[in-house]
Formats: sequence, C-alpha cells, structure tokens
Amino acid sequence: MQTTMRSNRRFRFAGRLCLRAIALAAVALFWLKPASAAAIELKVIDSADAPWTSIGRVNFAGFKSTAMCTGTLIAPDLVLTAAHCLYNRSTGRPLPVDDLLFIAGVRRDEYSARLVPACAITAQGFEPAPKPKLRDLHKDVALIVLKEPSTLPPVPVLAPEEAAILTKETRFQSAGYRRSRRFLPTVVPACRVLGTTEETWVTDCASEAGASGGPLLVETPNGLRVAGIMSARIDDIRSAIVPFHAWQELLANPRCPAQSALEAPALRSSLDADD
Repeated sequence: MQTTMRSNRRFRFAGRLCLRAIALAAVALFWLKPASAAAIELKVIDSADAPWTSIGRVNFAGFKSTAMCTGTLIAPDLVLTAAHCLYNRSTGRPLPVDDLLFIAGVRRDEYSARLVPACAITAQGFEPAPKPKLRDLHKDVALIVLKEPSTLPPVPVLAPEEAAILTKETRFQSAGYRRSRRFLPTVVPACRVLGTTEETWVTDCASEAGASGGPLLVETPNGLRVAGIMSARIDDIRSAIVPFHAWQELLANPRCPAQSALEAPALRSSLDADD
C-alpha cells in the first residue's frame, strides 16, 4: 500500500493511534527514500544463540487483561524497553510491578530465563498520553531493574564514543516479538535511519504491536550493540526509534528508589496493557 508523508500523518505505538503528524518541514531531514512495503524483508529467528537468549518478552498479567512488549537485557540486572509499555493505555496509570515479568529468549514453548522485576524507571519527563506528540517520543524509554542479576550474556548499548561508526549507509537489525508471532522473535535485517526529527530517528524498520521496546541492533568492531529502541509504528513501512543518546541520563544511575515509585516523578513500577 502506497503511503505519503502529510502534515496530518498519525503514528501508532506499534499498532495503535498515538501521535500527531510529522510536519512537512521534517521531510527535508530524510536522507533516503523508504523501501516499498512489498520489498521489506522480515526474518524469523529460531535460535538459542546470543543475542537471542537475552532479547525477550515484557509480559503483564493482570486481573482483567494481559499484555506484552519486547525488551533487551543490557546488563545482568537491567532490561531496556519502551516507557509506554509500562502504562495502561486506557487509563494512563501504571500497572503493578508484581504483575510484570521479563521472559528472556522466548522460543516456542521454551525460554532462557524468567526474570522478576524489582522496579521500573522511565526517562525524566516521560508522561503517558493517549496521543503523545512527536516531540516527546525521545523520552519513550525505560529500564526494568531486576530483583536478581541474570547469568545470561547482556547485549550492550552503543556507547557515545562508538557513534562515529554510524553513517547514512549503516544498516540495522530491528528485533521484536510481534503480536502476529508471539513465540519467536522476528527481525527486519537491514533497515535504515531515514532521518532525524524532534530528536527521534525515523526509520524504514517496519513494526507492529508487541515489537514496541525491541532493540535496534548495529554491528560494531566490538560486536552487536543496541543503538535504539522501537517506540512507534508510523505506517506499513516507517517507524520511530528512540536513539541511544537519549538514554544516557537514564543509564547513569539505574536504581530502585527508596520511596514508592508512584511518589517519584521520573520513576514508575508498572507495565502497559497490550502495547
């Protein structure tokens, strides 16, 4: 299906309506033209090798609903995901951390680890909203702090000093557990950053519900790194990614607060109702 960039384009959080449009001025920032929907390759991963053992599902099971997003173990006790995955989409309220699990390496009826969160921390200034604005997407990032460190190999995030490897020719792998394939991860294996607008990367990494919070992986001389996380589906072809440089403050001191998460403005202990 052909799509055009218009001033009234609406975004979806990997499947649901959520944003006002990209302004026409933002189109001028694009480096490349996106591929057609028919040309997008989607690869199903059926592997127990790294990094797939450390990429998994952020699962919520409440009294009346269940939900899932994607997350990545980036340190023995830290899971990186999208902040909007930590809120009830209808009420905008955080859901109990006790109903949240990170199931790493989901592969059909198997998994590599069942990891229990102690709390979750969202980027400073993030506020859940039914229709978030594009300018706020770069805050759509969160860390889940685990009760016990995992023995799985973490997938490191791209460090600022490694950013020099990124060019307009760089190809990324966008990974996630999609609603249409909940029990095996899928990857868009060679997608690109088309441009930057409102501190957010616009990419041709196609997405759908469930893939929110999934990693945008890039190969470096030191191995795979997480360069971004999936935030929003724009259309059948495009998506919005929170880039690595937006997380630096969040990564600086990822600890559970002494007080209740609900009492701290930048800290939440919750999960979303179906991405």
